[in-house]
Amino acid sequence: MRPLEFFVPSNRLSPKGERTHVDGWNEYIKAVNTSRYTGAARERENVTLVADYASLAMRQAAWRPPETHCLVYVTFIERDRRRDIPNVYGGLKWVLDGLSRPRGSKSVGAGAIVDDSQKWLTVIPMVAIDRQNPGVHIKIVPVDSPAEIVQVMGTNVPIPANTNKGVIKL
Repeated sequence: MRPLEFFVPSNRLSPKGERTHVDGWNEYIKAVNTSRYTGAARERENVTLVADYASLAMRQAAWRPPETHCLVYVTFIERDRRRDIPNVYGGLKWVLDGLSRPRGSKSVGAGAIVDDSQKWLTVIPMVAIDRQNPGVHIKIVPVDSPAEIVQVMGTNVPIPANTNKGVIKL
């Protein structure tokens, strides 16, 4: 199955009217400390943004959601290097919730992936700099077996069949 690839532009503007960055952990904590309703609204806004762009990309590519494990490359495109990595990677929450199937109290989600648990996906987060086009670039690659994940990631490390007996030594 072919991968699904799309870009979600930032939804935040600077005082000058330029796009800034996608909300990270610090922005969410600040919103929650203001009011839990503000935090919930900010979360819903971010998840809905990702879900809308994912749905559009799925329609345009005639892409069917896979029922297999997926490799998800998430590249956060920042305007500059001011924010620290853990804050930037806090945005993974919005990305993965926006890609997941809606269920239970989560009424938002594009359904591009089955679930955001480790059983269903492997996430590879990255950061890039582009002053003109901040946002998130997402690529979903369906894989049939864990050996394919190792191959896709460009390594030759074998995956042991039974890893529940202790530490894996390479």
